[in-house]
Amino acid sequence: MPYLFEEDEPAVILGFDIAVPEGWTEYDLSGDSVARMREQAVKTYANRPEELNALSDLLADIGRATRDATAGGLMAAAGAFEEYDDGFFMANVCVFSFPAGRGEYTLDPIKMIEHVYPDTATAREGTWLKKTTVEIPGCGSQVCGRIYGVTDYEMDDALVRSLVMHTSYTLPGLDKRIMVSCSSPNLLQLEEVMDLFDAISGTARFWFEEEAGTGRTAPA
Repeated sequence: MPYLFEEDEPAVILGFDIAVPEGWTEYDLSGDSVARMREQAVKTYANRPEELNALSDLLADIGRATRDATAGGLMAAAGAFEEYDDGFFMANVCVFSFPAGRGEYTLDPIKMIEHVYPDTATAREGTWLKKTTVEIPGCGSQVCGRIYGVTDYEMDDALVRSLVMHTSYTLPGLDKRIMVSCSSPNLLQLEEVMDLFDAISGTARFWFEEEAGTGRTAPA
């Protein structure tokens, strides 16, 4: 899931990349897919205005949610929904970008993950979070902050419990902080899912091209 930082000079293209497992779906955050779905809906339901209106409202909600998320720093996202003999596996990974700040407000890797969750996320029995630092050789970040565990999230009067792992990355000289966020509702596979999230986060790389078309170099 590559991302280019638009504010960088054209002669030095800087980006951030992370690999997701084969078979995962990378989500379109541009809004183009929603527009294409609406065009198809108009063709399909042209003679059924009530159904068309309901679908148009749903697509409008999806479009607003996508715009809100990208405005909040979401750069890329991917997910999996797989069915096995003993049940389903669901997971997603999101990449966020935040301003680095200035002076005492500078977000280092640890400070950035300290405020990911409110206290209510771990208020109930069975929930927990651990905070640590990790080294990811070759990613370009000297030290990465990480928070992981089991959290609760209240959504539309429902309580959603998930396995989570958030890893933050920095690059000297870059006025951005990056966070890779992974989550899954598969609580019974805690160790396996955490290992998967650790592997995904470990593929993260800052990279640059000295000139367009000269090839990718990692880390930056």
